[in-house]
Amino acid sequence: MGIAERKAAKQFEETHYPKLKKDIDDAARFTVQVEVDWTSLAVEGYEHLYAEAWPKVYFEPLIAALRTLGQDELGRESLQGSLKRVIIRNTTGTSSASSVATFQDGVLMLDHEPVTNVDEVKERQEAIQKALEAAPETPNVYTAKDPLQAFLDWEAKGVDATLYAVLRIAGRQQAGIPLVLPRITLSLRSGRVVSGYVREMLEDRREGRAVLLYSPSESGLPYDEATLVPVGVIETLSILDMPAFGALKRDAVAVPSLLQLRRQLATVEARVRAATETSLVLGLAPGVNATSAEELRALGFLAERAREALEALVKDELGRAALREKVKRIHLRTDKHAAVALTDGTLELVTGRRPVDWYTRQELENAVQSAL
Repeated sequence: MGIAERKAAKQFEETHYPKLKKDIDDAARFTVQVEVDWTSLAVEGYEHLYAEAWPKVYFEPLIAALRTLGQDELGRESLQGSLKRVIIRNTTGTSSASSVATFQDGVLMLDHEPVTNVDEVKERQEAIQKALEAAPETPNVYTAKDPLQAFLDWEAKGVDATLYAVLRIAGRQQAGIPLVLPRITLSLRSGRVVSGYVREMLEDRREGRAVLLYSPSESGLPYDEATLVPVGVIETLSILDMPAFGALKRDAVAVPSLLQLRRQLATVEARVRAATETSLVLGLAPGVNATSAEELRALGFLAERAREALEALVKDELGRAALREKVKRIHLRTDKHAAVALTDGTLELVTGRRPVDWYTRQELENAVQSAL
């Protein structure tokens, strides 16, 4: 960096930056710690463009993103709780607006060439917003340290218990939870091997228990096939795709960010308040500050089922009356098992942490009605 570049960078820092920093703080509604690597921004031969390019490349999109995210109280609380520092620099040679921002451990990093694609202000704003709002990524089940852990967590100790675990997954999938269906292979005493999906466990007083396996035509067969296997003739049971045992289908349930979840709950709260003409409060239970993808996904799924169940409830005169008379607060949280309880005016909706233990809409409606 030569003398001309140093002078231009210093002039920008002294004359333009103070106003831009104030605009950043005003947009965020709190004092944001900002670190600018002026040396990396001051590329040689472009000092005459600094005053025009730098605001458009870095500061204007940042201000617009903070202003948009902080447009309501929930957004402002989220920003103040998560954004610790902003670093502005040019070290990676990035010129794509979509790659300008990364956000990790409270640090928003803006890294972009200072005089390239200057007019893509809106695109950089959207990229910054996306980085700040991004939900945590769901762990890949296929990279787990122990590929058998998902199965071992069920504590299915034996062939019989494993059959019932597989049957439970199948039943929950049929009930509306988008789970991956485990395909199993059974080795029989006769030496025959059969494979398919567990559909039912059938019981007969004379013949005992039998497993109904279903093999759809898309698995390579020219037709759908059902096989009935007496439990007593099973020697071994194999489960295909073990790391995905009890897992959700890929991208079947989105992981919301904490801000998206709170806004989702605020919308449900507003609808219930309007329907019941009360000041009922709906939100996460005290002490719940979900940060993991698994917990956020479970709570997001519960929030949507709660919306459906409560909207159905308030359409009924008795349901509205019960909410008005008995409920002051509705709290959502996760635990090992799903449950609904009404205590001292608080209706607590608890979802299981494993997808197989989540409530379906009908189950939650029934549980809420029973609690009321």
